[in-house]
Amino acid sequence: MPKTPKRVQFTVLNQDINVLLNSKRRGVYWSFKDVPQTYGPFRSEGMAISDAKLYSTYGTTNKTLLSRRSR
Repeated sequence: MPKTPKRVQFTVLNQDINVLLNSKRRGVYWSFKDVPQTYGPFRSEGMAISDAKLYSTYGTTNKTLLSRRSR
């Protein structure tokens, strides 16, 4: 029986964001609802949620692009 994804909601830039967390053998993956793309694997749900927040805020998780935006 496959595991059902866990739904998580958080607020970024005054907007509610809903993501799905899927636990698999290799780790935790996250995705937006109704989007086939998944991101991961991550070691824990906390790391996956943190990555989803970063992606929702800046549109990327690339450290080089994020460091250029802060200058």
